[in-house]
Amino acid sequence: MSRKDRRGCSYDAYIADPLAGWDPSLPADVAADIADAESAVRTLNDAGTSHVSLKGLARFLLRAESVGSSRIEGLHLATRRLALAEAAIALGGEAGDRVAAEVLGNIAAMESAVALALSTPRFELDDLLSVHRTLMDNSSTPELGGVVREEQNWIGGSSYNPCSAAFIPPPPEYLPGLLADLLDYVNRDDHSPLAQAAIAHAQFETIHPFADGNGRTGRALIHVVLRRRGLAPAFVPPISLVLATLSDDYVNGLKTFRHLSEPNSAQRSAAAAAWLRMFASATSRACQDAESYSADISEIIATWRTKLGRVRANSSTDLLLQVLPGVPIVTVASASSLIDRSNARTADAVNQLADAGILRQRNVDRQRYRVFEASEVLDLFTELERALASPTGDTQTARPNRTVPRRARASPPSDATAVRLPSSGRLASETSDYSRLQLTR
Repeated sequence: MSRKDRRGCSYDAYIADPLAGWDPSLPADVAADIADAESAVRTLNDAGTSHVSLKGLARFLLRAESVGSSRIEGLHLATRRLALAEAAIALGGEAGDRVAAEVLGNIAAMESAVALALSTPRFELDDLLSVHRTLMDNSSTPELGGVVREEQNWIGGSSYNPCSAAFIPPPPEYLPGLLADLLDYVNRDDHSPLAQAAIAHAQFETIHPFADGNGRTGRALIHVVLRRRGLAPAFVPPISLVLATLSDDYVNGLKTFRHLSEPNSAQRSAAAAAWLRMFASATSRACQDAESYSADISEIIATWRTKLGRVRANSSTDLLLQVLPGVPIVTVASASSLIDRSNARTADAVNQLADAGILRQRNVDRQRYRVFEASEVLDLFTELERALASPTGDTQTARPNRTVPRRARASPPSDATAVRLPSSGRLASETSDYSRLQLTR
């Protein structure tokens, strides 16, 4: 260590006030913003129930949320890299791409959080630890998964001591009580659903109970609350993609939430109001873009069905059309699992979609394995990321203010339409056909 890092110092660790019995007094405009945002979430979910591909749309938005949450933590990757890594795992191999593996872990953690939110009468500490364990399984430190820290941690500053840290969470001996209070709050309905989700997230980030993965786990907690309260029964809008764009406002909102006044003071209510105003605005923006892109997905699927002509309801082809928006790169094996049909029937459906130009075959890992991509969905996802990174929602009028994937290029023609896939094997996560995302800061 340097001489500076070897020096001792005094530091203050922040001990959050409990949430039990706290009822913040909110200004009328903040209460109205929260109500508007909740209305937007309901509208999005109501519209989705009549969507031609509810399952595909739900996974599309969950993927967007997971990618956004990962971007906040500095994990950047192009949509194709993520989808190819997912296909690699479906072939029985490994992702072969550390960043993609971690983002896939985040998607799995989000899915786990949603499942637990809907399947358990109470969301308990074991459930929270399970979500965190799923998140960390694909990380470089899986041993940290599902383990509440027993040492002091901090954010920013030196890696050796907390002397210059930007924020120092509570010491570990305070964690059992604070986590119990937080989970009691998650299981109650003291406040409106969106306010509860925002407060639970801010409190979790303040407690920072894990050695790593706190941000992504805390954003999964937003899904838990909104699902349990019934505000978002089908899907949560990609709030994290907006928070990634408004990163300074996001961090400042969390800082403001950490007040230094008495537990029931007006100052604490004012601090909460500032955070809730920002969170409600991000939610409303996410809903607007999600509605737009759900309509785009409907148009894409309608175009596909026009190309195919008559498609029998509940056939392998029909089911595959429904799931492709959420899984835009598939193998026969992964598609078979998704639609619960035999490999033979699934292969027939994949061939039919490839013949119609809906799926494009790609040979990867030195031409050994073949995967099939729905290029229009990949391009749409890229456009969603770009739009949510622009202050105006349109990169033509306002440049993105964070790293985003390049705009989609014209796809090359399909290599072939025949399906000849091995039952297992390793798939490289990227070949010369797929250029890496060029990052700029």
